[in-house]
Amino acid sequence: MLNLSEIMQSAQGGQAIPNISKQFGLTPEQTQAAINALLPAFSVGLQNQAQNMGSLSQIIGAMLGGQHATTFDDPSSHLNQQTVSAGNDVLGQLFGPGQATSAIVQQVSKATGINPGTLMAMMPIIASMLMSGMFKSATNQGLGGLLGQLASSAFGGAAGTMPAAQAQPAGGELGGILSNVVGNMMHGVQPGGGAAAPQSGAPASGVPGMNPAMQAGLEVLTGMFKTGAQVQSAHMSAVQDILNAYMRGVSGKGS
Repeated sequence: MLNLSEIMQSAQGGQAIPNISKQFGLTPEQTQAAINALLPAFSVGLQNQAQNMGSLSQIIGAMLGGQHATTFDDPSSHLNQQTVSAGNDVLGQLFGPGQATSAIVQQVSKATGINPGTLMAMMPIIASMLMSGMFKSATNQGLGGLLGQLASSAFGGAAGTMPAAQAQPAGGELGGILSNVVGNMMHGVQPGGGAAAPQSGAPASGVPGMNPAMQAGLEVLTGMFKTGAQVQSAHMSAVQDILNAYMRGVSGKGS
């Protein structure tokens, strides 16, 4: 099972670091330092999303939706505007409408000496590579069969109630189905159509009523959210503080 650092190291046939370096006029050492400093933010953001099934279903839907399909393998995908757009969508999911992302960039710039504008431009590319790499790693871990089971269950139950416009979403049919199934579980509908306890705030691990296969698969998936890169504890604490402040702000607005 790969962690976030290992995904970045293996992306684009192991050439993601040189490719990104060339794009932004950095040395490979600078690019590696930037990625190592950014990954804790992605790790915390993903783990925050995994705290409830609704948010996690959005992440899973993005992984399976097709927007990031080639970013992990294609050595030129990071130059594609579609990659940047899809990556920005991920940043919005993880960090909100911009304030937290800007604060993270400033902190990483302070830690690495790299221009904030360069870091801001790198972040959506890294986000898309991570999503693409997590999908590939999850597939390699044998989760493809689990996704197939979810799709089959959805067609037999929850998917039968999906509007036609949602049955085959542009981002990928399976991604839409899985997002729908997980979302329905969150709202109290099991894939077979039966009732389940509401799970709107339930963490991804230990969800009552979730079948063991899906539970095990989600545990493998969320295990990939670990950083894997060594960073200074002061920097890690600063990133955590930034995202904690953002999460408190979101909670305050929702109350």
